[in-house]
Amino acid sequence: MSNYSGKFIVIDGTDGTGKTTQLQILANRLHHEGYEVELADFPQYNTKSAGMVEEYLSGKYGEANDVNPYAASLFYSVDRFDASFKIREWLEQGKVVICNRYISASFAHQGNKIKNALERKLFYNWLSEIEYKVFNIPKPDLYLILYMEPEISQKLAHNRRREDWKGKTKDIHEDNLQHLRQAAQTYLEIAQEMPDFRLIRCTRKQEILKREDIHYLIWLYVNRILNSDQTTPKTPDLQALNDILINKSKLTPNLPELIDVPRLSISAAASVLGESPTLGLPAHSDKDESPAIADKGINRLMVERLLPEAKLPERAHPYDAGLDLFAAEDCSIPPYGQDLIPTGIRLAIPDGYVGLIWDKSGLASQGFTTMGGVIDSRYRGEIKVIFKNLSEDIYHIQAGQKIAQLLIQKIELPDVQAGKIEDDSQRGGGGFGSTGLF
Repeated sequence: MSNYSGKFIVIDGTDGTGKTTQLQILANRLHHEGYEVELADFPQYNTKSAGMVEEYLSGKYGEANDVNPYAASLFYSVDRFDASFKIREWLEQGKVVICNRYISASFAHQGNKIKNALERKLFYNWLSEIEYKVFNIPKPDLYLILYMEPEISQKLAHNRRREDWKGKTKDIHEDNLQHLRQAAQTYLEIAQEMPDFRLIRCTRKQEILKREDIHYLIWLYVNRILNSDQTTPKTPDLQALNDILINKSKLTPNLPELIDVPRLSISAAASVLGESPTLGLPAHSDKDESPAIADKGINRLMVERLLPEAKLPERAHPYDAGLDLFAAEDCSIPPYGQDLIPTGIRLAIPDGYVGLIWDKSGLASQGFTTMGGVIDSRYRGEIKVIFKNLSEDIYHIQAGQKIAQLLIQKIELPDVQAGKIEDDSQRGGGGFGSTGLF
């Protein structure tokens, strides 16, 4: 995250995803809502700082794979260093800066030349050190990676017949389908592994999404960082707001409606996690009779909010087995895709008990599963839910929406002993399914 009063957003991704178009749509929307917006674009063609980048892309030094990724990255690093002064000035003025490509492009287009996964990660670390510490370029608040399959990407790039500074329709990256495939795979890798990166898939069944739909997915993430601290817009142009391109009800017919359910009472309690107070969540609503507690069971679960807006687990009904878990941020999951969704909370489960994450039946019936999870009693990290979309439609999750349920169960902790098992049961000899279905 940046240390400036403004916000720094990067839109990057595979070729042909419409990065420039989405940058303009986002800039217009932010302007209409009262933000001061500045745009940056890399490489900075026809400037001295981009001279070696231009020579590289023209093929002067050979094909893409002929140039060492460390050397090629430095061409781009110098160009970004040159632009860093004006970007920093804009951020210090409290503006929203939107950038078309950044260090992420070097991660993908140069990192894909490195076949070994460990060496590739070392390259990412090296380049981050060079750019953020040596050159001291501003670090973005949000990276958005627009992704589409390279075959579709190259076709779109060819159809738009883009003329670059050399009068060619494509550069040495765009000319090489194998390079595009490898770069696309690397974009997927960095989006999954780097915490400030968010992946937006721009295709469905080999067809590109409408630009309005792609913008809506972008806005889910942008809106969140804009509201994360004191960055506030000026008085919006209300007339211009009426002309904004996006209409949520039309673009996202499957966006879940958030239903307000009665909240269970929350009481303050001393934290078992440290000196600071945390929140205790009763296992039942104060207005309902408490369920019977068997064999020294627990009737209070210690929960700490890691985000102010995070919702605590709660039961919809007093005798429900599961406590509902809620998403802490907006997320969009493509067909047959998955994501790790934060809840913004952590738990202190007593020793002798375990937390089990299970599907919500209503979501499971629509093709959305959590893939389960086990929370041990001594685990103190944030609770996150692996959410998988098995449907054929993109699924939009809003912050505050139910995504799973948590069961707290008593467990046994037997010692494991090696030895021969001497019982006469014949079960298991026939393997899986040996008893048939009927």
